[in-house]
Amino acid sequence: MPDLDQFTPPPSGLVDEDTGETIEPQPVPEWDEASRVAVVDAAEAAMTAFARPDLDYDTWWAGVEPLLTPKAAEDYAYVDPANIPVREVTGEGFIVNDASAYVATVEVPTDAGRYQLVLNRKHADAPWLVSRITPVEEVN
Repeated sequence: MPDLDQFTPPPSGLVDEDTGETIEPQPVPEWDEASRVAVVDAAEAAMTAFARPDLDYDTWWAGVEPLLTPKAAEDYAYVDPANIPVREVTGEGFIVNDASAYVATVEVPTDAGRYQLVLNRKHADAPWLVSRITPVEEVN
């Protein structure tokens, strides 16, 4: 019989086959008041950071990039802030879709009309990050 003390104990979580990293279980998010406040706050913060067309690119990007998902950061890395029509958030954001506790859509009023932001989180303790920022088309 082999001496089991000579072996390293198995990791406590799952092991990613591609990276070899241990993946620990994460808390499952729920839609509670704290989650609702957090997603609206994150959307307003992202829209406020985005709506600064007078800044040079590096300063603008330093404020926007940390609020985005990695994929959104790739997409928005080529935006010229001078082309953004929004200069300020003019009211409180509000949730328009909360079908999943991992994804929410929030509308934020601005001086250039309402903008819709899609936000995601990986688990209950993860921050809400923006994956999309788009103007809402007004129907007349």
